[in-house]
Amino acid sequence: MAKVAIIYTGETRTMETAIHYFKKNVLLNDNYHVFAVVQSNNIELDNLCIRKTFGNNLKKINWFNKNDSKWTNLREKQLEKIFIDDNWKNYLRNSGSLIEYYQMHLAYKLCENYEKDNNIEYDFVLRCRTDVIIKDPINFDIIFEKNYIKELLYKIKEFLNSETIISEKVLVMFMNTFYNEKRIFYDYIANSKRTLTNYFNKLLEINDDDEFVNKLLTYLQNGSYIISLRENIVYFVKRKLMNYINILGITYGDYHDDNNLYWFNAESQLENICLVNGIDIFNSTTILEGSSLYGYNHLNYFNENNELKDDKYSFFIKRY
Repeated sequence: MAKVAIIYTGETRTMETAIHYFKKNVLLNDNYHVFAVVQSNNIELDNLCIRKTFGNNLKKINWFNKNDSKWTNLREKQLEKIFIDDNWKNYLRNSGSLIEYYQMHLAYKLCENYEKDNNIEYDFVLRCRTDVIIKDPINFDIIFEKNYIKELLYKIKEFLNSETIISEKVLVMFMNTFYNEKRIFYDYIANSKRTLTNYFNKLLEINDDDEFVNKLLTYLQNGSYIISLRENIVYFVKRKLMNYINILGITYGDYHDDNNLYWFNAESQLENICLVNGIDIFNSTTILEGSSLYGYNHLNYFNENNELKDDKYSFFIKRY
């Protein structure tokens, strides 16, 4: 079975109503281990909630102090490097943009130390926020099986009315849905890719279906790529790639893109560090997932009995 490290970070605002869905749909077996760096106004209560819910899946937890001098000094040092309007600097200083990656970095270090102490190495790393509700499970033991991959490719081919499975449209949708085939039928506001590795691009030069499936499986198991939901809300990568991505927590703002006016925001910094390190990026967002970010409506996701609706979303940010 795959060994998965979960990077669990953020403020505990709505955690109490989201954490049970996280337990049900993310912590699928004993090989899913949580490394948490969490910020709270009631540590005693929230610590009890996390430990009781996660049980043995929780391996390490640290409570983050936003006034910690090491953090505030690093924040100001990085802000000095970012040549933008002071209003934007103040936004970065007071929003979650920098702090989320710093917490991610700290949680990654907990994971790294746990690996050394226990002589193990994880296969994948999944990052999730404390205020996110995960509706659709991500099962790392199924999504890399050849039969599953082959069947899913043909489902996508039929859905897109494509003549072949070896097409860019099919492959991009596959990469954005293979971790949960239900997403094929969801309504997207984004379903994108930014590829750098020759291996991915060469997949489309293959003429034989079986060879294509085999080499796609190799890419899924060993390739350099990141799968993200709404760019930086939920994402997962091969374990080795987190060696590159985690340092965003202490280098935020170092990754400039002249073609992007908002190169300094949280989404762009994650994208840019992936591009610098040759990591292919696959990102998708459905209409309901996107609407939870800035215009949260509780009734979009819950029925009158306060139960989750089975609708076209895999996650949403629980605002209240």
